[in-house]
Amino acid sequence: MQYFFTDVYGSWQKTQQEKLRKIKNRLDKETFGKIFDGTVLDIGCGNGYLEKEYKRTKIIGVDTNLRMLRKNVVVFPRVLGTGESLPFRKWSFDSVVSIDTMHLVRNKDFLRVLKPKGFVLFSMFFNDENYEERRKMVLGKLEQLKILKEFEIDAREKEFVVVAIKPTSRLKR
Repeated sequence: MQYFFTDVYGSWQKTQQEKLRKIKNRLDKETFGKIFDGTVLDIGCGNGYLEKEYKRTKIIGVDTNLRMLRKNVVVFPRVLGTGESLPFRKWSFDSVVSIDTMHLVRNKDFLRVLKPKGFVLFSMFFNDENYEERRKMVLGKLEQLKILKEFEIDAREKEFVVVAIKPTSRLKR
């Protein structure tokens, strides 16, 4: 398992960068800019491709694999931890980004660390057989937020992407 996360996942860095470029192209410039303005939490940061891509943004990465966190050290801190029990104070982040990781996170601790009016950008890979299951899983994690946009992109894998904003008070359904 250790081999997969450090070597195989590391070989997907260009794919992850391609996904991010396609996501950026599908969002309006203002929304994308707001997501990467302020302090951003990258859940499942891996080797830090997001941090390398957006060097002017303060990004703090969290991942469960210490070898990947130590590999290709970037300017911003990366923390050993899980998305289920984030080692940060309430309202620490202006945005939370997670590319292809939320299927591994069982709860919604990211909501605790996200500031009111903070943005979430989640993407999840899928195939034709599990699309609806993956979509429901991601949207279920965001049910307390206002969904701004959802769409699919094609890269090496198909991706379901959601952008949401945390309201200043609880949403009424």
